Amino acid sequence: MASIQVVEQLPLRVQLRDEATFENFYAKQDLEAVEQIKLASVQSGEQSIYICGGLGSGCSHLLQAACHEAQSNGLNSVYLPLDELVDYSPAVFESLEDLPVIALDNIQCVAGDAQWEEALFHLFNRMRDAGGRMIFAANASLDELGIELPDLLSRLKWGLVYEFDDPDEEYKMSVLQLRGHNRGLEISPEVAKYVVRQVEGDMENMFEVLQKLDHASLSAQRKLTRPFVKAVMQW
Repeated sequence: MASIQVVEQLPLRVQLRDEATFENFYAKQDLEAVEQIKLASVQSGEQSIYICGGLGSGCSHLLQAACHEAQSNGLNSVYLPLDELVDYSPAVFESLEDLPVIALDNIQCVAGDAQWEEALFHLFNRMRDAGGRMIFAANASLDELGIELPDLLSRLKWGLVYEFDDPDEEYKMSVLQLRGHNRGLEISPEVAKYVVRQVEGDMENMFEVLQKLDHASLSAQRKLTRPFVKAVMQW
């Protein structure tokens, strides 16, 4: 139980997002990667999976989805965004091998740091010996990540490796329509394109807009049309 206590004490601001599920993930050409992550989330398939992609490619979503899936199957898991942990001690990795599923996000933030790399190397070995599953995500390929510890780099290459494309307009439209559909909100291609072209920033901004539109649509009992969206968002 030591690992559970360590996880509960971690000073994280970001927890699992309720909407970060496999059902809410639009897989364009990444079906194999999604399927393998699903298997890992129930302690099956490959022990190590590395995924990478730019902002909005869905890597963080999939890691959190894996933890949701693990928990729904009665398995303990943890999602660790290393961009939030890098200022703390690598000791946060201690005893985590007791967990069946570990998802480590933004590992580019510890690349090049000797202490963190060594700690991650030892965690990898302990997890593999214990039979657990590790899912890693970063914003660059393994060869471009900047890992300086050769043994760690070789370990990360042992498992499955997938690189996701940066989201284009068509992908964003499909994601918006899927998220809307799962909320019971139908979004036409015309409206989806209008929203995507108006929203600035990353995908999270688009999801915030969707939440506002969903609330406005329910309140006004109106379907989403371009004039209605324009009026609600004051675009």
